[in-house]
Amino acid sequence: MKTYAICLVGLQSRRTIDIGGGVVAAQKTNGLLAAEAHVKVISPVLVSELQSLVEQKKIGHIQRNYHNGDLESAFLAIAATDDPSVNHAVWTEAQQRGCLVNVVDDPEHSTFILPAIVKRGEMSIAISTGGGSPALARRLRERIEKIFGPEYDILTEIMAELRPELKTSFPTGKARLEAALRVVDSDILNVILNQGKEAALTYARDLLHRQH
Repeated sequence: MKTYAICLVGLQSRRTIDIGGGVVAAQKTNGLLAAEAHVKVISPVLVSELQSLVEQKKIGHIQRNYHNGDLESAFLAIAATDDPSVNHAVWTEAQQRGCLVNVVDDPEHSTFILPAIVKRGEMSIAISTGGGSPALARRLRERIEKIFGPEYDILTEIMAELRPELKTSFPTGKARLEAALRVVDSDILNVILNQGKEAALTYARDLLHRQH
């Protein structure tokens, strides 16, 4: 089995192609849209979810089967049909064009896989089994979602706002890291939950200045 490193790739405004119009293709398409990619789906038939996205003009649609050449200028492609020969053809063209490709349920013919993701604002937690067990990755995601609630979205925002102050007040290296961890390891999550973001930001700044 291939080994995949966790890698976050910016897809904003990137041209992506989804070959297939079924339920799995819809799931993959929604993931691409969440990453702000430009998505075009190629399939003669679409499930209702994809058809709705087409009608809302959120995705493009070519109503036919895949043809060689469809990946021209594409940054990323997903092969999500129920025909192995079509999926293999997509893989072959992607290899020729240097296009990232994911063949659903075939990690050996994929240059990337889609991990289960827990999103809390700008914070992303990726769970991957290397394509070995999507069911396990899904269950782990569900458990992690219960541990990391929406308060982590606010904490991520606070830490981002504090970063310029950390850079100004603390030298690069251990001192800056320890200062940031003082905030992360403090009672700040409870402050967020009980008093809100602004109170938590004040709490964090007071903590930094008090310790500095």
